Amino acid sequence: MKLRILPKSKFITTIELDDDRYGILPIKQISSLYPVGYSDEISPDAATEIIQLLKDYAFNLLVSYLAKEERCKYQCFLYLHKKGFHQEIIQDAIQRCLKLNYINEQRFAELLISSYINRKASKRVIISKLSANRIPSYIWKPLLEKLYTEEEIINNLEEMLNKYCSAHRDLPPEKLKERAFGYLYRKGFDADDIRSALENLL
Repeated sequence: MKLRILPKSKFITTIELDDDRYGILPIKQISSLYPVGYSDEISPDAATEIIQLLKDYAFNLLVSYLAKEERCKYQCFLYLHKKGFHQEIIQDAIQRCLKLNYINEQRFAELLISSYINRKASKRVIISKLSANRIPSYIWKPLLEKLYTEEEIINNLEEMLNKYCSAHRDLPPEKLKERAFGYLYRKGFDADDIRSALENLL
């Protein structure tokens, strides 16, 4: 297997194996084995050692990333991919974090849903955010039903409607209804729920 060690920055190198980019390692760490700029064949055992170094470094980077806030698997994948790690290295780091419960898709989904409920977001917006983070529906569907009740939806709608009407109280009643409906519909709320809230308030 051919190893190439390319300088990426003042402190970091890019590691290539058989012309595939496998990831990054600190110069301090790799220079104890090979010099920066190295390009030659290495033994299978040496390649295994390099891959393990990459796996450990990616894992440590991911643990630091996760320490800052809750993340899902997809966010972790994007983070390590952006760093330049090979798929094999990324999956190894993610699996290690899953086993340690550093990554938990259900916990992430619950926090995301709760956060957007507190921001008065609609179900449609929340589902969009969950889908963008590639959380499986079998995880988020029961959580969304449990956390975002019909009562919660109505309360959020009425609160947003009150604020909107207060800010636009100079409009004629029919114009106010029309604009309030459009505003809430664009926020992702169900049309029937909006009409019900408008009838109760105006």
